[in-house]
Amino acid sequence: MDVGPIACRQSRWMRRELHVDKLSDEFGQYEILLTCKCGRTRTAYPRTLAAIAGWDARLEDVAKRMRCTKCGKRGCEATVHPLVAPRGRGPSQ
Repeated sequence: MDVGPIACRQSRWMRRELHVDKLSDEFGQYEILLTCKCGRTRTAYPRTLAAIAGWDARLEDVAKRMRCTKCGKRGCEATVHPLVAPRGRGPSQ
């Protein structure tokens, strides 16, 4: 049985790259992993940082302002990851 060419589709497990310059980019639907030079990591959300610095603040500038809770130094490195919806049960019956 010949089924012909297989259609190329994007898998739901393939993630697209996020391009975030300001906190308001991507509608704030991502999480930020802040990593200090001492190795401490922290997860933050754009809405939390926007309450302090504003939605028009650049992510790079906000990361420089963050102070590590372990060593007390400033200047974290920020990486952005898309939010992943939790796997839940189907509709209730």
